Amino acid sequence: MATDDGWGGLLGGGFEEMAKRLERMFSDMESLRGGDVRTYGYTMYQGPDGVRRVREFGNAPGDPGAPHDAGEPLTDVSLEGGVVRAVVEIPGVSKEDIVLEATKGALSVSVDNGRKRFARTLALPCDVDPDSARAEYNNGILEVTLSPTVPPDAKKRIDIL
Repeated sequence: MATDDGWGGLLGGGFEEMAKRLERMFSDMESLRGGDVRTYGYTMYQGPDGVRRVREFGNAPGDPGAPHDAGEPLTDVSLEGGVVRAVVEIPGVSKEDIVLEATKGALSVSVDNGRKRFARTLALPCDVDPDSARAEYNNGILEVTLSPTVPPDAKKRIDIL
């Protein structure tokens, strides 16, 4: 004879069914962890020069200059405290596998170590001095700092004619 325990039958065997469902869900999620998982989107921001920009992000191929099968690491670029800071998530590689190249308006990051391939060119919020670049890689996180060529808050007095 079945009785209602007030928990929708969970105490009378419902936990077993719920455990089976959870196990199936975790198995399904585990199978997605392979190379088929993609993160992709757009971020919009306004640079210190007042120009609005749209930037792609994610680990899906999209950089026309990147190898066709290269994924894109998750990235973040900001201007804080008079320094341009780029943060790139590249887990599972050694710092010797990372290739960084900077121009006055962009930072390119690529990795090709046989197991992993990443490529990304980041638009910077202002012009920078490539010679000022400092990079640190720790626990899968690459952080690059660059100095702007003209401080973003620099003021210049304008004479009125």
